[in-house]
Amino acid sequence: MGEWHEASRESCRDILLRHGYTVNTDGHHDPDGTGVRVFREYNREKFALGMVDLVGMKGGKIEIVAEIEEDTTLRSILGDVAVVDMANWCLIHTGSNSKMVPLEGAILFVITPALKDERAKRQAKTLAMMLRDTYNLTNLSDFIVTDELEFEEELKEMELYMV
Repeated sequence: MGEWHEASRESCRDILLRHGYTVNTDGHHDPDGTGVRVFREYNREKFALGMVDLVGMKGGKIEIVAEIEEDTTLRSILGDVAVVDMANWCLIHTGSNSKMVPLEGAILFVITPALKDERAKRQAKTLAMMLRDTYNLTNLSDFIVTDELEFEEELKEMELYMV
């Protein structure tokens, strides 16, 4: 994990905490120390699909999943969206305890430093719209591609529409 990635994860963690979320990053519980493991249950068996950087919970329900991504290529963004959308369980650590929590209806934030200029932001927004038009989300309620600086603004806007 790079220096930018770790700094962004800590910054986004602090933002979620300020907004009243219980945050699970728990890299220290994972063998490779990279995040929170997500799973797909299929035929009564759970399969590990990958890791996400942050999970934000309120009232025992996962509302936010954040993945910090180095670039905004279609493959990277679609991969993040598809893996999290396929997942229906998340392994959450609280102190010395671990439990599987359902992952359904959450909003995925893909946070990237690649949105430094207006052209890159327009391309990322267009890419997100194209993905929404062609990819049917089954488990996520939505996904947002943003940069670290606008993450909190996007979160505030999203919270206005959550019931």
